[in-house]
Amino acid sequence: MEDKNPKDVELVHEALHEPAQVARYLRALADGIELGRLRLRSGEREIELHPASLCTFELRSQSERQRVKLQVQLRWREVAVGTEANRLEIASE
Repeated sequence: MEDKNPKDVELVHEALHEPAQVARYLRALADGIELGRLRLRSGEREIELHPASLCTFELRSQSERQRVKLQVQLRWREVAVGTEANRLEIASE
């Protein structure tokens, strides 16, 4: 079995919620994405994410026999907080 990097954390939450609660979760996600910082916690697991300036956004919906599925997926490359990986400096000295 392959060991995962100790910094790799998977957090999965699946439960039934009223639409109003789902809307609150989605608003909190939107706010965190806009601010560039998401803190997620479920039980003992906690993860902090830092959405980059460019994210891949994927939306899928499917309806079959009165069962509806909506999937939202975001992807980005995480840059360590405090690094200036995308900064360009040019000098002619």
